[in-house]
Amino acid sequence: MNEAFELFEKMPERNVVSWSTMVSGYSKAGDMQMARMLFDKMPTKNMVSWTILISGYAQKGLGQDAVSLYSLIEKSRLMLDSGAAVSILAACAESGLLGLGERVHSSIARTRLMHHADVSNALLDMYAKCGRVKKAYEVFERMAERDVVSWNCMLQGLAIHGHGDEALMLFSRMKQQGFKPDKFTLVAVLCACTHSGFIDEGLRYFNNMEKEYRIAPDIEHYGCVIDLLGRAGRLNEAIRLVDSMPMGPNAVIWGTLLGACRMHNAAELAKQVQDHMARFEEASEHGTCSVLSNIYAAAGDWVNVANVRLQMKSAGIQKPSGASFIEVGDKVHEFTVLDMSHPDSGEVYEMVDGLVQELRLFGDPSNDHHHTY
Repeated sequence: MNEAFELFEKMPERNVVSWSTMVSGYSKAGDMQMARMLFDKMPTKNMVSWTILISGYAQKGLGQDAVSLYSLIEKSRLMLDSGAAVSILAACAESGLLGLGERVHSSIARTRLMHHADVSNALLDMYAKCGRVKKAYEVFERMAERDVVSWNCMLQGLAIHGHGDEALMLFSRMKQQGFKPDKFTLVAVLCACTHSGFIDEGLRYFNNMEKEYRIAPDIEHYGCVIDLLGRAGRLNEAIRLVDSMPMGPNAVIWGTLLGACRMHNAAELAKQVQDHMARFEEASEHGTCSVLSNIYAAAGDWVNVANVRLQMKSAGIQKPSGASFIEVGDKVHEFTVLDMSHPDSGEVYEMVDGLVQELRLFGDPSNDHHHTY
């Protein structure tokens, strides 16, 4: 970005496009302070420049900044166009900023934008990914026209939140209304079976993909079924499926299988899976080592636990602190293990300890060895 900025500074004339390009570049690079400084200096702003910065704030989890900037749009009575609405809603969907997404919905609810399929799909996707499945379904039912993307978004939303029965019923309705499923539809259907434990149904859909839907399974479909079998403890079948894949398994496939090994304490298989994962640069080395160490610990194999941790230490691998995120009042708060930097950490941990004490009163054995971090 330094070279781009130098070139930008030397330009004899700058227009809204060149300014917006620089704001976009710094936003994508994660330097929101520089992006905002350039945005504030822009002599003329258009909806694209506003959208770039708001989406950047949302994607970085800076909900208050995103909402404050969006409030300026409302005060200036600027009207969102379809591109702006879709971009901001997509950023809200990926970052979980439900509050801002609801503000956008309120702004466009009585406009012609709701008749645009891409806007309705983005709104539906935002509610689904933010966990408001009922609200997503309301948007879906009110759509004047639906396309395959609409059905896929709704199916995926139901699937990832464990509404398997509803997802499969919606899939049947989709076919009855004459919509042709695509590969993303089948990913959502298989995901629904995985998250709801519908093993036989999932295998049936997978095995009939080419015959019934003329869709050849790709790596995402294989990943769903491997996850399905792994969660059910059918690890040998999962391995056989990996071996039968026409395309080579990637790090995600092996990571899915490693997660199943952890779930079922399959230490011997986990070591084999880790050996395969070591070939992939994108595989998180600290992640695989940590999972393997946990599997050995669950099996009481303390010798191998020590070996793995020694291997991690000699390789300079450190397990990153676990983190939790929560949105309160349009601001995303982050809490990490052993971190007392949050200004309200004392009250937060006091409340957690109180909840733990109440759980103990109800006899929850999982909290007998609880520690507050």
